[in-house]
Formats: sequence, structure tokens, C-alpha cells
Amino acid sequence: MSLKATSVRLDDETLARIGQMAEAMDRPRAWLMAEAIKQYVAREEWFIHEVEQGVAAADANRLIDHTDLKARWEAKRAAKMD
Repeated sequence: MSLKATSVRLDDETLARIGQMAEAMDRPRAWLMAEAIKQYVAREEWFIHEVEQGVAAADANRLIDHTDLKARWEAKRAAKMD
């Protein structure tokens, strides 16, 4: 994996907080920032994918009425409580 140096502009307070977290974790500040960005990107990719699936389902008229969905969840919850 190749790494390319980039710069990120952060306000002093955020940078200080990152420094404190990195110190507490015994990790370099750059590692912590890279890890945070990786997690953010993964979460946003997942969200975009899920939205696209929802739009495709709506376009294909594969929707569930709110009342039906609520009844399914309530039945599932009741079954778990037994």
C-alpha cells in the first residue's frame, strides 16, 4: 500500500484534542487522524450504498407499509421477550 502525504487543516482545539487522544492511546497523532478518516470513509460508503439500495427498492415498488413494518417489529420484539 502506498501512502501519499497530504495536509489537513484543523483548528487548534481539535488538533489539541487529537494530540491528547493520541498520547492516551500511545499512538502517533498522524496514525489517529488516518484511522479516523478511514473509519469515516467506510461509514459514509456504507450509508451511500444503503441509500442507493433503498432508492432502487422504491423505484421497483418494493416498499413495506409503515403499519405492517411496525407490526413485524413488535412481533419480533415480543418473541424475544418470551
